[in-house]
Amino acid sequence: MTKLPCLPPRVEGMDGMSELLFGRMVGPFEPVVVAMSVVGTLAMCGALVFLARRRELGWWLVAGSFLPSGLSRLLNQLATGAPTPQSLILFAVGAVIPMVLGIGLGIYGLLSFQKFPLTAPSTRGITLRRFSASTVLAPLAMAVVFTLASLIPVVSLRAAYGEGMQLSLGLLLVSLISGFLLGLLPAGLLGLAHRSRWAWFLIAVSALASIGATVLTAGGSVLIFLFFATAVLAFFGWGRWGSIPEQKPARS
Repeated sequence: MTKLPCLPPRVEGMDGMSELLFGRMVGPFEPVVVAMSVVGTLAMCGALVFLARRRELGWWLVAGSFLPSGLSRLLNQLATGAPTPQSLILFAVGAVIPMVLGIGLGIYGLLSFQKFPLTAPSTRGITLRRFSASTVLAPLAMAVVFTLASLIPVVSLRAAYGEGMQLSLGLLLVSLISGFLLGLLPAGLLGLAHRSRWAWFLIAVSALASIGATVLTAGGSVLIFLFFATAVLAFFGWGRWGSIPEQKPARS
């Protein structure tokens, strides 16, 4: 009877440590996907640090963070493949829409900040907008758009398998809730572009939801730590913006 080859204990230990840090990686593209996700989340953490200090570099990092994150989702779908070309196109659209909107959001936030005078190099003397129902509409619309984009991969399953694929109500509800919670990140960033201090809480909620999703999918402790750091930085930004004066009401 031939014995099966065994990995040395050192190699098994390295594999276990890698799985603990970055999750289980299957296939040659998985390390690239994980690396892009880590880089995008790390860039978002840096963006929040600079935005808390009202610096323009934060918006450049916002745009940069959505690029590797979107490419990681796109590459992940291309690596796993799809049953039909139509479903593959739908998967790609579902990954590209958030990426394009996120990059555009960074540019929009930068232009919004540049309307205010410089108080220090690359630092803008913004004023806060008072909370009202109208200030919630645009961030809410952004979250809804990201929610709908998250449903596109689910719809692509129906396109791939036709009538034999029944989309359960539970699956749709889970996709809607998770998509909306994750969409609170761009919604909060749009709120920051509109100089709304309460928008920091949307970013914190989205980061906490990302922690839960990463734990459920065994995405690794590195991403869990980065999402936790994102939540902490959101509360840090909320505190820093407490010293910013409110915009004076327009005289009639």
